[in-house]
Amino acid sequence: MKSITKLVMSLMLLFSMSFAFAQQTTENVTEKLYQDYKKNGIDKTLKNYDKNPVKGNEYTFLSEPLNVLGYRLMSEGDLEAAEKVFLAQIDEYPNEANPYDSYADLLMEKGDEAKAKKNYKKAIDLSATMEDLEEKAQMLEASKTKLAKLEGAGTELQFLEGKWSNKNYGFENGEKFLRNEGNVVFTTNEDKTVLTGTLHSKSGDYIGTRILTYDAVDEEYDMVWIGNSLTGIEPSTMKIEKSTPTEIVMIEKYEENGEKRKVKHILNRKSGEIAWDIHDLTNSEAKNPVAHMEFKKQN
Repeated sequence: MKSITKLVMSLMLLFSMSFAFAQQTTENVTEKLYQDYKKNGIDKTLKNYDKNPVKGNEYTFLSEPLNVLGYRLMSEGDLEAAEKVFLAQIDEYPNEANPYDSYADLLMEKGDEAKAKKNYKKAIDLSATMEDLEEKAQMLEASKTKLAKLEGAGTELQFLEGKWSNKNYGFENGEKFLRNEGNVVFTTNEDKTVLTGTLHSKSGDYIGTRILTYDAVDEEYDMVWIGNSLTGIEPSTMKIEKSTPTEIVMIEKYEENGEKRKVKHILNRKSGEIAWDIHDLTNSEAKNPVAHMEFKKQN
């Protein structure tokens, strides 16, 4: 038993020493590359790196020497040198995702959005082959978030920002009836990534708050409803199926009393007005109206 314990402890010590050595080696290589760059310029530095025994070693993700060097040069404003470094990293590891994501970051800094999009998409495609689940999730979140921002994803509902009067109708035996009326104020955060709608009744009583934020990884909205009763937070997801200047169609999914539910939202828009219909699709894809809302923009 003692011999097994000694063996395990020895292996753990060896692993920790190897990890520390690898980390130290990466830091040493990166610093030497930077000093070489300061003394001889980037072209000669990359030629010297080609002869370095660490080139082509096992890929170390974000801590790759060229990756670290590229971002350092980019932070110092030498975009031309940083571009050469990131391209060299792609040449060294053409089947890894992060080199393309890093290069796309450089392209964004240069203002080349079209080329940046292509490289973010390449990073997303290659991330599917990553074996480390934690690194894969990190890579997808980084690349998809930046690509979504470039493509304007998650902004389809920003037109709601402002104050609206609203009427909320329900259905009973196929007949529409007025449930309540009041107003809703939609606001966004500084980055336009979170949309918050606060509802009050016609008499000014607080009804509830709806918060939506775009999830670039799942390509849908995460949404919560916070009411004025003791029901806690009610979460759901909302995915846009169709978006035109006059119509938006969304599918909402949530769980209620242990049952998975699915509803369709149809927003018909015209200047200063919205007709918002909700159909329950839980048991059928056919039309099953459960709510109708009318919004009018207030000055």
